[in-house]
Amino acid sequence: MSKIEINNIYKIFGNNPQSVMPMVKNGATKEDILEQTGHTVGLDNVSLKIEEGETFVCMGLSGSGKSTLIRHINRLIDPTEGEIHIDGTNIMNCNPEQLIDWRRNRISMVFQRFGLFPHKTVMQNVGYGLEMQVKLRKKEIKLQWKRLMMLV
Repeated sequence: MSKIEINNIYKIFGNNPQSVMPMVKNGATKEDILEQTGHTVGLDNVSLKIEEGETFVCMGLSGSGKSTLIRHINRLIDPTEGEIHIDGTNIMNCNPEQLIDWRRNRISMVFQRFGLFPHKTVMQNVGYGLEMQVKLRKKEIKLQWKRLMMLV
């Protein structure tokens, strides 16, 4: 089982993306779809598997869909069609509470440029979220301990 598996992801941006899906699946170009419908094709039938421990690089020209694809993995963007599996769970089936839990505890994203601390290293930027979680947990434990002591 792959760590991350994306199956047949499509993303159409516009007012009625489902209406454009037949054109996309029949091979219409991005340019034709934009001209005829005003919709933009962000992803067109993307499938991939990433194994645990594997280094995976997503690269391409500006506007090729890299960020759109990455934002699908943590569901900052939902696909028009397709499946996203992480550790065997189709995260498209997660309700809002489950999705929040996934984002807090299982998956994260470091945004380029505006979300980075210029005074920190790459590793420090990546680890920042975990560092904050640990501090919050320590504060929560101290608070719970104080409450418990008040009851005694």
